[in-house]
Amino acid sequence: MKKDNNLVYQEIQRPRQIWIWLPLLLCAGIMWYLFIQQIIFGVPVGNNPAPDLFMIIFWFIFGVFIPIFTLGIKLVVEVRHDGIYVRFYPFPYKRFLFQDMNSYESITYSSIKRFGGWGLRINMNGEKAYNIYGNKGMKLKLKYETVVIGTQKPEALEAAIQTVFNRRSSDQIKV
Repeated sequence: MKKDNNLVYQEIQRPRQIWIWLPLLLCAGIMWYLFIQQIIFGVPVGNNPAPDLFMIIFWFIFGVFIPIFTLGIKLVVEVRHDGIYVRFYPFPYKRFLFQDMNSYESITYSSIKRFGGWGLRINMNGEKAYNIYGNKGMKLKLKYETVVIGTQKPEALEAAIQTVFNRRSSDQIKV
């Protein structure tokens, strides 16, 4: 999506949980070691070594692709004049228009209890979550759904939404 001059607020979040990074880096390190031993030095690994092609494919998936993909994950929350835009990289933006919004509130919640974890989630009540870490969020009640957007700056996000609502109200009064 191209840059928009209507941007009022933007927050970018990246995963910071050590329990995600340690296993990922350990797995990548092991794959690099196996790859270097078997493919570069020509020393078969183990009693029944995997074929070289199999080793190259697994090295690429677990030693290169997954670590790079995980490093690229981020949650971008933007408030614009027409709504709230959420992007969970590498997926496209999801737009929640103010005209479809019934209410919004800043909440503290347990991502594990309410949604079963972090990421793009839907719970048993049909609520959707866009979160990457933490326990703070903005609950949006829209015409047809309820959405919780994770944020590390709930006061700033709420202030940005309120600013846009105030502008929209004053614009409607002038007309």
